[in-house]
Amino acid sequence: MSNIQHSKLQIIDPKYWSGLTRESHMAWLGNKTYQYIDEKIEKVYELNYGDDNLVSFINKIPVVEVDEDVPFRWKLMGADERNIPLVKAALTTSGSQVSGTDQAGLNFTPFYLWFSENYFAATSNICGDNPEGLQYRVMEDPVQDGTLYRCKVQLFGNDPDAFAPIDELAAGIRFKELFAQTEQEFSHRGNTIHHASHFELENILSMIRKNYEVTGSLMGAKNPVMGMQATDGKSVQTKWINKQEWDFFVQFRRDKARLYMYGKSNKMADGTFVHKGESGNTIRSGFGLYEQMEASNLLFFNTFSLDMLSTFALDLSIGRIAEDKREFVLSTGERGAFEFHKAASEKASSYTWLRSDHNFQGGGKELNEVQITTYTFVNGIKFHVMIDPMKDDPIINTITWKDGLASSYSYDIWDFGTTNGSANIERVSLKGSPEVYKVVPGLRDPYSPAGLGDTPGITSSLVDGYTLGKAFWGGIRIRNIKKTGRLLPNALR
Repeated sequence: MSNIQHSKLQIIDPKYWSGLTRESHMAWLGNKTYQYIDEKIEKVYELNYGDDNLVSFINKIPVVEVDEDVPFRWKLMGADERNIPLVKAALTTSGSQVSGTDQAGLNFTPFYLWFSENYFAATSNICGDNPEGLQYRVMEDPVQDGTLYRCKVQLFGNDPDAFAPIDELAAGIRFKELFAQTEQEFSHRGNTIHHASHFELENILSMIRKNYEVTGSLMGAKNPVMGMQATDGKSVQTKWINKQEWDFFVQFRRDKARLYMYGKSNKMADGTFVHKGESGNTIRSGFGLYEQMEASNLLFFNTFSLDMLSTFALDLSIGRIAEDKREFVLSTGERGAFEFHKAASEKASSYTWLRSDHNFQGGGKELNEVQITTYTFVNGIKFHVMIDPMKDDPIINTITWKDGLASSYSYDIWDFGTTNGSANIERVSLKGSPEVYKVVPGLRDPYSPAGLGDTPGITSSLVDGYTLGKAFWGGIRIRNIKKTGRLLPNALR
C-alpha cells in the first residue's frame, strides 16, 4: 500500500520502521543531501494521539504502593440491611400460591409467606414494595420448610375488610423489615439484629517492557544531524540518537497509560494464568480501568442529550455519593465534546433570560462561540468535560459512527472523589521499583569509558552497539465501581 499523499507539494513520503536504526536508515531518509528552508517537522497530525491530556491526567491520580509483586486486595462493607424476595404466598401451610379470588389476610386471618433465607423474626412488621401500603406482622419465628423458611403473618392495621391483592404477593416482590412492634406491658422480645461482613476485591500488578538498540556506527561524529528537528517542548533535538531516546520515552509513557486503561486480566477461575512468555514463565495481568468498569453503570444511546446524561448521573449518585461531592469528570473525544457543547447550547437557548447577543464582538461582526465544557445540574451534580486523545486515535479505534470514530462519541464518568476517606480510583505501584531503566553497554556506547589504546574498558557485550530497556510494574483499582459509569454509542454495544 502506498503512503497517503497529504499535499500536491509533497515529494517525500514519511518512512516507517521499527527496532534497530542503522546507518543505512539515515541515507534512506535522505537528510544530508539537500538544504532545507525550514528544518522543523510540521506534523500532519499536530496532536500526539494519547500522549498528553489523558496521560497527564492519569499521572495526577494518587498512587498507593504495595510491598511485593503479589495480588493486592481491598475491602468494602456491604449494607447490613437488605430486602428479601418473596418465593411463595399461600393461605395454608400446605397450600399453593394465592391466585384468583383469594383474599389473603381478610379480617386479620393469618396466612403464610415463604422466603429463601431466615431473615425476619417474630414481632417484626414487614412490608412489600410500598412501605406506606400494607404491612404484615410476623406472628412466629420462621419455620424451615425444605430449603425455604415459612413465616406466619397477619395484616397489621384497623381495617377488617382489607386483604393483600395477589399482585402484591407475587414471587419476586421484595419484602423489608420496618420495625418490631410489641405490646406495652410484659412484652417478651423484639426482633433481632442483622449482620453483614465485608467483601473483598483483588487485582494484581502487570509488568510491561520496552527496549531498543543503537548501533555503534551512529555514535560520536557519525551521530547524524537530522534533516529535521524534534522538540520535546523544552529543547530541540537535532541528533538522531537524542531523537530515538525521546521517542522511546514518549512511547513508553503512552504504553503505561494504555495499560492503566485497557489492561485485561488473564486469571482463570481456578487461580491460574493463561499465558506464558518466551522464558516459559507465567504472564500475570491485572484488570485495567475499563475492564473494572464493565460491572458498573452502563447506558447505550443513539442521540446524546444533557437530560439523558443528567438523569444517568443522578441515578448513579443517589444513595452513593453525598450532594456536596457530585462533581464528575466526563472523559470523551473531540466529537463527544462537540456533542456536549451543542446539547448545552440547546439547553441554554431555552432560557429566556440569557441574552442572544452575548457572544458577539466587534460591533456584532464577529461571532465568538466559546465552547461549553462545564454543566451544573440539580442536586449538586456538576460535569467537567475532558478531551481524551486516545478516543480520537484512529490507530487504536477503528469502529466508525456518524461522522467519525464511535469512541470519540463515548463518555466515561469517573468519580475521583473518596470512598471511605480514600481516593476512589488509585494507581498501584511496586514499592521501591515501580520502573527501571537499564543499558546493556557494547563495544561502543555513550555510558562507559572508551577503552582506547592498551587499556581495556569494561562492557557487557562485544557487539558494536548498545541496548536500552525500560520496565514498569503497575496497576489501577477502583474502590467502588458503582460510583463510575459509561455512556456509549450503540455502535460500541
